[in-house]
Amino acid sequence: MSTTILGAGPIGLASAFELASRGESVTVISRSTNVGEAAHVNAGWIVPIMSAPVPAPGALKKSIRWLLDSRSPLKIAPELSPGHISFMLSMLKYSTQKNFLHGLAALSEFGRGSLSAFDSYVQQGIDFEIHRSGVLMAFTSQAELDSHAVEFDGVEKYGLAPVKVLSASEMQVKEPMLSDVVKFGIYCSDQYFVDPTSLMNGLRKKCIQLGVDFIEHAGPISLVTKGSRAEAVIGPKTVSSDHVLVAAGASSRELLENIGISIPIRFGKGYCFDFLGEKRIKNSLYLSSAKVAVTPNQGYLRFSGTMEFGGDGLKINHKRAEGILKSSAKYFTENLFGDTQPKSGLRSMTPDGLPVIGKLSGASNLYIASGHAMQGVTLAPNTGNAIADLILDGSSSVNLNNFKPERFSR
Repeated sequence: MSTTILGAGPIGLASAFELASRGESVTVISRSTNVGEAAHVNAGWIVPIMSAPVPAPGALKKSIRWLLDSRSPLKIAPELSPGHISFMLSMLKYSTQKNFLHGLAALSEFGRGSLSAFDSYVQQGIDFEIHRSGVLMAFTSQAELDSHAVEFDGVEKYGLAPVKVLSASEMQVKEPMLSDVVKFGIYCSDQYFVDPTSLMNGLRKKCIQLGVDFIEHAGPISLVTKGSRAEAVIGPKTVSSDHVLVAAGASSRELLENIGISIPIRFGKGYCFDFLGEKRIKNSLYLSSAKVAVTPNQGYLRFSGTMEFGGDGLKINHKRAEGILKSSAKYFTENLFGDTQPKSGLRSMTPDGLPVIGKLSGASNLYIASGHAMQGVTLAPNTGNAIADLILDGSSSVNLNNFKPERFSR
């Protein structure tokens, strides 16, 4: 049996690895060798403890304040396209306490075992840079700390270590570079982070060893239907297989629209800055009020953040990107920022903040795994396992009801 996967980001590669490991003949199709834009520029955090969906209570009030600041963590482009307007209104509809708690529980349950899944990757010979030192979250006030309490309540039931609340002095012992603006912290001791590019390269190398065929194409890639079945088209060439998986991140919507399937996936652009050789920060840090993740990889220190809905794809808004550094500077006693340029990536977003994983009704052999927002790395192995179950066995041992594609057509 054979499967064609459209997309070579973490979800596509994890799915290819799992399918090939179970004996499936797999072909992965991507636009170029520079695949998975969002995966290559994200924080690389494996943090099932940070499973809160993006739509959250109070989003409207906070968004209005941020939209007036050109360097804020959020931008919503003033597009008049019906798709963009509909998506943003739908996301607002999901920004209720009830939906937030439902999404938090669904993502936390789906993330169960994520940490051990990455340990298993290492045991299976996938070579990538991984750190098991936990995550420190830095807060500038008691109110800011309290606003995150619901996200960490009862995490033990998902197999995670309980978090520890730290004082300002305890935070500075763990990370001496933090300034006195940090009043409280949370230590998530059992979380991981990786160099995301090394993870992508390691998965790809392992997939090749398992016989996965990679087709990288600079031109257009599309989906067509022939009878009841979906096929991939690359230039003049048609690729037929028993199954087709759309795992193309933010590009998944356009691929499916070509065959008349509508799934509300839009991109949320993020930026990062890499400072080569910077070794003064020892811990991965979440700077809460700035909405910035700081990742100390072996060769570079990465600052990543922002969320832009709509606008011009990968085009960089330098003023907004520099807001990451401006909002982060107050957290540190020394200047960490050398001369470097920002990079951008497009996260795949859904209105309810949950991924779309399952079989699509538009063709008898068509599946989707997309819309993972900021959890594409964290949830990649579990998604790969679940989609391989669906494709090879017809059902998954993991409950995917919350992620069904048809939930948006009700």
